[in-house]
Amino acid sequence: MSSLQALVTPAALVTAALTALGVHLVGWWFIIPGVAVYGLIAYNAGPGKRKHARRIEELGLDLRDAPPGLKRWNTVLHETLARIEADLRRGEGDQARLLKPVGAEVEALGADIRRLIRQAHTLHRYLAATNTEMLNARIAHLDSQVVATEDAYSKQQLVEAAEALRRQIGNCERIRVLIGRTEATLENMQASLQSIGSSVVRLTAGDLPDVTYARQDSLDRLASARSTVSALEDVLEQVELA
Repeated sequence: MSSLQALVTPAALVTAALTALGVHLVGWWFIIPGVAVYGLIAYNAGPGKRKHARRIEELGLDLRDAPPGLKRWNTVLHETLARIEADLRRGEGDQARLLKPVGAEVEALGADIRRLIRQAHTLHRYLAATNTEMLNARIAHLDSQVVATEDAYSKQQLVEAAEALRRQIGNCERIRVLIGRTEATLENMQASLQSIGSSVVRLTAGDLPDVTYARQDSLDRLASARSTVSALEDVLEQVELA
């Protein structure tokens, strides 16, 4: 259905009308560039638009409500990983076998980054759905009830309720810090991948004198990057969303 809708968008209809006018005024040869432009417009409005959306969302799923930093690194890292994987596929024979472990680690790092972005996005959604001003108002109300209540049991319940809300506010502050750390880590991943990508290009071009050392250096940097992402993942998983 969306493909059919792409054929009748305003831009597509205007192009079709101009093509028909050109054919009438200039000649039948005008139909070739007209159809080409019409097809391009329809593709960009339909399949091309869907493909672009899938490409952007591939790393971190649907990030429409994510903070700008996560959205940006989602796109940038996806493009960088895709470029490295394409460069790795250019290797042939012994060269391809030599680079196979690097390709496996690049793919694994991409999966790690996807998980990290999804975790950070989940925390952001929790943060966006939590009204800390309302929580502070409830805490103030509970504190006033604690002071006014003489029954020991009731007082204890009110104290525990207020403490739970204070922990929730503390979690929100921690989440803000962790989202910032996630974005900084993703920037670090991008720098590492760019460096690794440069080595891969030189390896596939035969531009490095010691290919075994260069490959191991790439593997070591990929292992370090994965370790960094894993450590932050562990921290994000420990955040209490309650």
